[in-house]
Amino acid sequence: MEGPTPVSSSIHAATITLAGIFMIARCSPLFEYPPTALIVITFAGAITSFLEATTGILQNYLKRVIAYSTCSQLVYMIFVCGISNYSISIFHLMNHAIFKALLFLSTGSVILCSWEAYLSLDFLFQLDFIPKMLS
Repeated sequence: MEGPTPVSSSIHAATITLAGIFMIARCSPLFEYPPTALIVITFAGAITSFLEATTGILQNYLKRVIAYSTCSQLVYMIFVCGISNYSISIFHLMNHAIFKALLFLSTGSVILCSWEAYLSLDFLFQLDFIPKMLS
């Protein structure tokens, strides 16, 4: 989902993406009763987390790299719920929400300073003036 940086920050850090993790942790007694449910959640989380991280590495656009890292971390939280560590998953969820929102907003500042609408990673390595403009 692409959009302006404050909207991306809100979507990825606070609203839509984190609701599923919270729902899995909240409904944990339903997953503890059948033994195969936790096994399915664990394996699905492990495989999907690896695929999302691999896809994120292959991206060239900065906001997409951050979005795929968000997806990878969310599925990692599902994996942690699958091994019945719900409190660790919720703790990771809260930390992720705060720091990923800050990362999206700082990415917006870098995009604003570079005058590029679609900031690629190749262009990002050539930016020596960004620390001077942000300070």
